[in-house]
Parts: sequence; structure tokens; C-alpha cells
Amino acid sequence: MKISDVLAISGKPGLFKILASSTKNLVVESMIDGKRSSIPGSIRVSSLSDITMYTLKEDVPLKDIIHSMHEKTKGKAAISHNSSPQEVKDFCDSVISDLDHDRVYASDLRKLVQWYNLLVAQKALPFEPEDKEKDGKESDDSKNSKDSKKSSTKNATKSTKANIPKPKGVGKSAVKKTAKKTPKGKTSGTHAPKKG
Repeated sequence: MKISDVLAISGKPGLFKILASSTKNLVVESMIDGKRSSIPGSIRVSSLSDITMYTLKEDVPLKDIIHSMHEKTKGKAAISHNSSPQEVKDFCDSVISDLDHDRVYASDLRKLVQWYNLLVAQKALPFEPEDKEKDGKESDDSKNSKDSKKSSTKNATKSTKANIPKPKGVGKSAVKKTAKKTPKGKTSGTHAPKKG
């Protein structure tokens, strides 16, 4: 399974596998109970490949964090997300030593552990490699950064979702999309210059 085929859906617990997609909706299957449902394009969704977590240095792709968790647990399930907040925090800190706890809350860490355990239960790990040339082209950034693992990780999500409607974010402070947009279609944090 590819990480870009796994979704988090706003207002719904757990993770979902994409079964089919169109311009108007997605057909997904819950990793919790296996139920299938149709998700309209108006619902906020995020591919796991577009999610990062705050650290004291730079935002770390969720893919890298899940990979580290998989190595630490040797491919087995982690502690339960229903463990005490301190146990969950200690486990996550043992995987990601520099989490920014001012912006990453206990609820975010519980969600991370739950997601990881769902992926292990589904035998989805390790993730299959993404097709970097799915769109028929590769960005200049990724061409110039093949020797740098860090740089290629940053660019790994640029062309992996050709058949998936654009995700609209998870809505939690510790997880964020790599490119947020305002309702008017402008990138967050940018302002058009005033005319006149």
C-alpha cells in the first residue's frame, strides 16, 4: 500500500483506504471496521503523504515518523492510544526526540499512535514506494536533490495523487498540509498587493 492511498477524514476516526475516486467523490474503506462509504468532495480529507508534525527544528513528514515507529517496534504494534497521556508522550518522544509540545498536543499523539497501530494491523507497513513520475514529469527540486535524503523527502509528496481530489487538511494543530489554501484560492500567508 502507498502512503498516498491512505486518508484521514475530518470528523471520522481512524484511517481510510481509497478504493475508487472521481471528481465528485471518493469510495473509501475504514481501517477500523472495514465498512465502505462514499465521501463527497466537500468533506475535508488529507492523504497521509501531505501531513507533517511540528518539531523544534523543522516540520517532519508523517511518513518518516511512521517509518521510525516501525523500526523502533520492529514491525509490531505500539502501545495502545488509550494508554495514559504520559505513556503515549514518552513513547512518541522516544521516536521523535524534538517534538514541539507547545504545538503538538496529547490528542495529536494519541491519534499518531492509533494511526500507526491501524497501519500495522492492516499490514500496510512498510509503505510501497511512490511513483515519482506519475504525472510524467519531475520537479527541478527533486531532480537536484536525489543525493540528499532530506531534500527528496520534502519533495516526495509533489506528484503522488493524480487521481485523488485535492485534500483539504485535517484541522489539528500538530498535523498540517504542505499547501493550505484559503476559500478564495490564495495560498495561506500570502496577500495580494493592493491596487491603487
